[in-house]
Amino acid sequence: MITKSGPLSRDDFPRSNFRPSKDATPGRPLPYGVLLGLLCAALFMPFTAEADQRERLLPLLTRMESSYARVRDYTAVFRKQERVEGKLLPEETTLLKFQKPLKVYMKWIEDPSKGTEALYVDGSNGNKLLVHRGGILGILTLSLDPGGSLALTKNRHPITEVGFGYLINELQRNVKMALQHGELELIRLAEESFRGRPAMALEAKFAPRAGRTYHASRMVCHIDTELQLPVGAVFYDEAGTVIERYSYSDVKLNVGLTPLDFSRENKAYRF
Repeated sequence: MITKSGPLSRDDFPRSNFRPSKDATPGRPLPYGVLLGLLCAALFMPFTAEADQRERLLPLLTRMESSYARVRDYTAVFRKQERVEGKLLPEETTLLKFQKPLKVYMKWIEDPSKGTEALYVDGSNGNKLLVHRGGILGILTLSLDPGGSLALTKNRHPITEVGFGYLINELQRNVKMALQHGELELIRLAEESFRGRPAMALEAKFAPRAGRTYHASRMVCHIDTELQLPVGAVFYDEAGTVIERYSYSDVKLNVGLTPLDFSRENKAYRF
């Protein structure tokens, strides 16, 4: 007990034998080595993440490109659903025949456009798109500018952009540009079944800056494990709304399509 009268001095208080450790002293700066390690980790973490994305994505893009380079022609059931002028249109299902460099035949095999046919051969038919409507409208064959307003009435893309080649090029362009500028967020890259077949699911977001634009704000693609081709793709806008959905099934590669498969004189066609 303190009994001294008058002002107390420092010496009047009992002294403790407690000595805090160096590492636990409040307010004490971290050791230089620890601080340097944390700083380096903070600096290199973004580069490590970007390097990891490159290591995972670029080989996948290369495999798709290499696989498609071996393709001469193919047939498939092609499904598409697009948002045009703010409205998500019904899904369309077509039989697709494609031959490099750019020969396309499509026949709609389900409603609402069942029976409609389209044919485009680069360098033939005056570079026009031939269209024969199904149903009661199937009287005349229309010859259209493939990029014109009439041909694009219910389409976001012309027929010249259908097929694996255009989709692979778009994936290459968007992913590589986003990686270069640090504007890509890889959400998932995992094995996943798609229409009953093993596939790799790729989901990514794009965050453009400096006036750059991408095909979409977010995409989900499925790359067939055996074919190494993009058999499914869904694209979303900034609000998370679907703007495009495409898929390929029953894909048969290098089937030996002939000029007759892309001729309006084919008796199986109605042009």
